[in-house]
Amino acid sequence: MSDLFLHESIIADKLNKPTRLDKYLSITIKNKSRSTIQDYIKKGKIRVNTKMSKSNYVVKEGDLIELFETYEKENGIKPMNFALDIIFENDHYIVINKPSGMPMHPGLGNYDNSLLNALSFHYNNTKQFENLLEDSLVQRLDKDTTGLVVVAKTKKAYEGLSKQFQNKQNLQRTYYALCWGTFKNKKGTIRNYIGRNPNNLKSIEVSKDKSFGKLAVTHYEVLKTSNNFSWVKCTLETGRTHQIRVHMQSINHPLVGDLRYQSKLYPQRNTPKSIKHHLLHASILQFSDPESSNLLTYENDPDWGDFQL
Repeated sequence: MSDLFLHESIIADKLNKPTRLDKYLSITIKNKSRSTIQDYIKKGKIRVNTKMSKSNYVVKEGDLIELFETYEKENGIKPMNFALDIIFENDHYIVINKPSGMPMHPGLGNYDNSLLNALSFHYNNTKQFENLLEDSLVQRLDKDTTGLVVVAKTKKAYEGLSKQFQNKQNLQRTYYALCWGTFKNKKGTIRNYIGRNPNNLKSIEVSKDKSFGKLAVTHYEVLKTSNNFSWVKCTLETGRTHQIRVHMQSINHPLVGDLRYQSKLYPQRNTPKSIKHHLLHASILQFSDPESSNLLTYENDPDWGDFQL
């Protein structure tokens, strides 16, 4: 079974002369010929500003160009030896500080360097052969979002944790983000409906129309502002796909380094060169122990080197 995954994202630089999309990419992407690029465009595997395009499209400065590849799903999860930053582990669940660049599971752009691949190796290496892998994820962080994530190790833990995440029972998830611009209000709540863009199912949009998608609520507090950047604490009341990223974009304060959810006010080409991904960190995770029902809170600070203003 095949699936599409995002292989590469490019922000177009200023061009000296008008250049077609196929020619621009054949120059920019070294291992793809122009005919291959044209074939990708025909198959919808290259998109400009999240939309399908044509080979003769004239590239503009600041265009977001995304190249997708086909991934053949395999049965089973291959163990891979990646270092895990384990915050806590017992017989029932494990809490990990996930790094950027690591997806939660294989098949969404990475063949074998996902969190589940790393956990498979860890369980084998520590002789925990009976632990869950296929049905162990009760929450998800985006590939480039860092921070705390809990993974179930038993069926009972999976069922208990899943129920908490679904019902928001005893659950707290707090993130820190670096956003563009100076906020008018230092505290606020973003409440609207978010759902898949019908023209691009890999992107999420917001709407006031409840028939569009699911209710999404984010509470935010600006902690510091400097040099047109703001440190923001975000607490989730709901947990929708890309929620914080989409919500910050919706109020014209997108995350720094976020190539997908941008704003015309703050083009991502102005992002400092040291920032290689969107800066969003899951810093506080609270839930009830699936065995004892005790309320547990785990905290982990982001890599503040990325967040310096």
